[in-house]
Amino acid sequence: MKVANEDLLLDYIAACTNIYGVTPFEKAIEIYNLYTEDGISLERMVSFVNEQSVKEKLEERFVHVYADAFVAEVLHVFNEKEALEEVTDGKPYYVPEKEELLSYTDQFYFERTPQQERLIEMMKEELDASVDIEEEVEELVQDLQMSGGEFTKELSEFLGRLGLPVEKAERYIPTVIEVANTTRLWENRGHTPSELV
Repeated sequence: MKVANEDLLLDYIAACTNIYGVTPFEKAIEIYNLYTEDGISLERMVSFVNEQSVKEKLEERFVHVYADAFVAEVLHVFNEKEALEEVTDGKPYYVPEKEELLSYTDQFYFERTPQQERLIEMMKEELDASVDIEEEVEELVQDLQMSGGEFTKELSEFLGRLGLPVEKAERYIPTVIEVANTTRLWENRGHTPSELV
């Protein structure tokens, strides 16, 4: 079934899936209809996303089509859709402005925060050029986004990659906690932990 702007609809589906991990069809439709003129019904959405060519285009964007939801590839591969749905049950969805939302079509996109900048500055003071500081912070944030609440594990892995002595590594902990509290998480339906306190 043809839709008015297929690429734009695919962008919205990918963006929602990248910010939520699991996006029910109804939520994707609600957000798409909020920001676009043409709108789409549930019946048209279901028909559209069940076309093999559309499924393939979504999989190229690391999105898998289930019976009633779009699922990020990492959740699909590790069969963690239901686990994420359990921890998100009852939480509100964070719906960014249109421009910000569409930034999430890039699966590696994340919102930049002052807390991340503070961590980068700390790292620049102590680490040499052999460490790609920007890349390390990006990896930390992306790991946190998909962690499922495994903050201690992500903190430990991040500090381990830096290879600092314990006394130096410990001074990073409060800043990394601030980064974690201001990172948009799948388990919070796109909200940061601080926003849901």
